[in-house]
Amino acid sequence: MKSRDDLLSEARSEIPEMTVQEVHDHLECGASPVLLDVREQEEWESGHLRGAVHVPRGRLEAEAESRIPDKSREVVVYCAGGVRSLLAADSLKELGYERVISMAGGYEDWADADLPSEQPPPPEESDDLDRPELLEAEIEHLENRISRKKQQLKRSKQ
Repeated sequence: MKSRDDLLSEARSEIPEMTVQEVHDHLECGASPVLLDVREQEEWESGHLRGAVHVPRGRLEAEAESRIPDKSREVVVYCAGGVRSLLAADSLKELGYERVISMAGGYEDWADADLPSEQPPPPEESDDLDRPELLEAEIEHLENRISRKKQQLKRSKQ
């Protein structure tokens, strides 16, 4: 049976990787790959590359062909740190995608480099007690933002 390290090693031998700076420069030079974010929903909501398509890693095989129908188009896959994206890129290659790249360092390195990103708008604020789901969504959004800020602060102190 293969170990996690075996899977990553095999994927690295098959999938090209680009640093966040290389991806940024590639985009600045006019390239227009599909930017595929394979992080979970709460990670996506904390910020993502502009124009990215969001398909969490756990749903990739089920949704890739409907979300990215052109298998000949370049796809740059990213996650938080570069591991899930490497495995996801390997899965895309197995699905027949021809030009797949994994972004090494992931969104954490992108954010640390202060490269352009966007966030979805926060959920609608509500004090309406008849709509507690809006208040719950707002609280979840704020908790995610606080968690991300704490992580940034912790990284900056290291």
